[in-house]
Amino acid sequence: MSTWTPKPDPLPWDTIELIIGGIIPIGLIVIGTLGNILCIGILLSKVHRQTSTNVYLIFLCLMDTISLYQWNLSRALQVFSNNKQTMWGSSLIMCKLSQFFPYYTLHTSAMFLTFVEFDRACLLRSRWFKKNIAQPRIALIVSILLLICFFAIDGFLFGLGFETSTYNNSTGTVQTKISCFYSLNTDFYNFYVYPYIMMHLAIMYIIPFSIIVISTLLTIKKLFVGQISTNNQLARSAYRNRRISFMLLIMCLAYIICTLPNRLCFSVFKDQIMGHDYTDTVLLGSNTLMYARNAINIFFLYISVPAFREDVNKLFLKCIRKAPNENEVMQRTQQTRQTTIRNNNQ
Repeated sequence: MSTWTPKPDPLPWDTIELIIGGIIPIGLIVIGTLGNILCIGILLSKVHRQTSTNVYLIFLCLMDTISLYQWNLSRALQVFSNNKQTMWGSSLIMCKLSQFFPYYTLHTSAMFLTFVEFDRACLLRSRWFKKNIAQPRIALIVSILLLICFFAIDGFLFGLGFETSTYNNSTGTVQTKISCFYSLNTDFYNFYVYPYIMMHLAIMYIIPFSIIVISTLLTIKKLFVGQISTNNQLARSAYRNRRISFMLLIMCLAYIICTLPNRLCFSVFKDQIMGHDYTDTVLLGSNTLMYARNAINIFFLYISVPAFREDVNKLFLKCIRKAPNENEVMQRTQQTRQTTIRNNNQ
């Protein structure tokens, strides 16, 4: 998670920044929250939660939802207030939370997506893995261990950030300043600046990209290179596996497309980008694009998985049927009036 200090920019960059840094993040929060909660609700059903891949998908949607709020809401507040207000820097506790949650949610989300692809590839390649490892109970244990592991890795970020107070002689008041992502302990801060950032790159990019590429190649070799069986049942199963694997492939491809520009902007082309009127626009755009992936899980599931699409359609139709139409509202209103008149006459 890369940060910088935005500055006022001339038109049209200021308007563009309002759109990509304020309006779009709010839209991502709404779409991502509704979509991810809907995904979690459907995947938690008795039928779907029996698959280990779906267990990882549930945790992926959960962490993606949290991730959407910790950056998009804060950045939108800053953009709409012209950087005069901030959600995370209002107190030392909020400052420390702002240091921890960006890395924690991004790291866990990346690992859960990696496990989704890895689990599906192993399911298709190994009967032993399918019988002994790919179990919902084991997937739940692995997911909890991942959350605990990354809490331990990223927990040191709570040690960053400090508060300083100075007495203003002219006003006779004590002024407090909160500094986030800094530490008075030089060794502690140096660990964050270099070794931890390298760990972040490995967790967010190197490890996921490597496993995703290898798993994808193994999946393609298994499903798309082999011949289709003449047995109808096996053919249907192979077609279903192809469809699910294709969906996961697209999800992983979206992860690479959405996250890679952010790393290129902040690590490779930062010197060329900084110092221009479009600097904030480019950096805001790369961050917004990175978090856009957290909001689109439901679209991949809806398009690629017929069973999931059927559940969504049933839920939608159920909500429509429960909602009264105009005639029903008028009938209920008329019945209420008649009941009121009878009670008054009595």
